[in-house]
Amino acid sequence: MTTALNADATHIIGQLQEGHASMNAAGLGSPALDDFYNLLTEMITEAPDPKFRLHEIVELLAREPGKTAKSA
Repeated sequence: MTTALNADATHIIGQLQEGHASMNAAGLGSPALDDFYNLLTEMITEAPDPKFRLHEIVELLAREPGKTAKSA
């Protein structure tokens, strides 16, 4: 099934692709980085609300080590 991405998803994925390309150009590329960006792209693509999904991802990555979602 092919679904057209909404404008938010298209914008977010474009920004992710630019950031990924910049990191690769700076010599920071790796298979793990590629996998990470592919996972982010997949999560944004499949989200019913891409902006909220991005917010969830940022909150998760910004969480202090050792804190659970309930204690954050």
